[in-house]
Amino acid sequence: MTEIKNNKGTRTTQFSRQGKSEKLNAGAKVFRFYLKTFGCQMNVADSDMFAEYLQKCGCLPTENINDAEIIIINTCTVRQHAEDKAFSFIGELKKIKDGKKIVVTGCVAELYGEQLRKMFPQVDLVIGAKNIERFPELIGELVDSYSKIRPVKTGRYKNEQRVTAFVTITRGCDNFCSYCVVPYVRGQEKHRPIKEIIDEIKQLAEQGIKEVTLLGQNVNSYKCDDTDFADLLEEVHKIDGLKRIRFLTNHPKDMNDKIIDMVANLEKVCEHIHLPLQSGSDKILEMMNRKYTRKDYLNLVEKIYKKIQGIALTTDLMVGFPTETEKDFRETLNMVKEVNFDSCFCFKYSVRKKTSVSKLPDDIGLETKKERLQVLLELSKEITLANNGKLLNTIQELLIENTGDSPYNGRTRTNKKVLIEGNPVISSGQIINVKINKISSSLLNGVRS
Repeated sequence: MTEIKNNKGTRTTQFSRQGKSEKLNAGAKVFRFYLKTFGCQMNVADSDMFAEYLQKCGCLPTENINDAEIIIINTCTVRQHAEDKAFSFIGELKKIKDGKKIVVTGCVAELYGEQLRKMFPQVDLVIGAKNIERFPELIGELVDSYSKIRPVKTGRYKNEQRVTAFVTITRGCDNFCSYCVVPYVRGQEKHRPIKEIIDEIKQLAEQGIKEVTLLGQNVNSYKCDDTDFADLLEEVHKIDGLKRIRFLTNHPKDMNDKIIDMVANLEKVCEHIHLPLQSGSDKILEMMNRKYTRKDYLNLVEKIYKKIQGIALTTDLMVGFPTETEKDFRETLNMVKEVNFDSCFCFKYSVRKKTSVSKLPDDIGLETKKERLQVLLELSKEITLANNGKLLNTIQELLIENTGDSPYNGRTRTNKKVLIEGNPVISSGQIINVKINKISSSLLNGVRS
């Protein structure tokens, strides 16, 4: 979740995915659905939930959009580019409508609401991000003209091919970073009951899932009764069959000693923390309402490096925020060097509706944004390559995620992609040791050790 930022609220609201579930029973008719997802891991997790529900109901997924009776577009609006891509895709569907049911979900759906149906008459149903939990009910109503609805057993649909899974533990955000639209489209921070989370992960482990990634706009602020995020990590760690635990994303102001200690001491928790910085300038951080300073961040990083052996830190960075000077930008570059991030997800600032900073002029020209972004990307790539170079001839633990046509076979505990050479006999879900013999900034190569 590399592009969603988040926060801890003053009060805790819980949400539950348990409850009434509906079944689309189309009789002799077999529905096929096509699912297109834009955006972060939260959207991927939501799309997994859509697909699992539809398959439980007897619908079949298809990769050929022309074969689908139902087309679902799960959208993102965290940046203008993501929104534009969604609009372009939805617009093209007019050419293949031909009685197909078209559903738009996610953050763009929340931001524009029913206005989307006026913009794109081919759209049949809009489900905003705040109503994701109502997907079974609303999709059932959409196709009710030629199907009956009846309850079906709850639970995640079993996918024999996957060995990793996303598990949402919180939704929404209370941070209100000045540039971020998430609190407006996903709503107030809500926390799933711990029992529901544990039950879901146990079921996944029984189905063969070896790694889960706990998701939230700010997982650090998770709270259920007397259980905080560190406690949740400890409970997930006890689940039999589960081999690895990851989590996304973190807010520096809420990353505390207890969480750091859990990452350091729990064997299943991987040595990787995504810790969005956004800017290295105190002036810009204050304007962003990030609630930490450059010094705060560096102190936190020092503590993480000291306590967690072999930790990899990754981050999000933004260029071209309103009033950003060359000095501000240089401070960001200096932070990247000082922290030695394993990798950086870098973006140009774009105005988002409803955000507080949208009231300010977008005064950094596009060409300046592009130039700064390129400089930042080149620096990040250089540091990543140097860090990867330190892994040459080392033995790394690898979880095999696929054995097919993908350009990599699995990931290290520090979340690096690895391609295994020599065509060894391996299967998805295995954990093996590999010796790294070749590196680049995006992929490691290795041989089975």
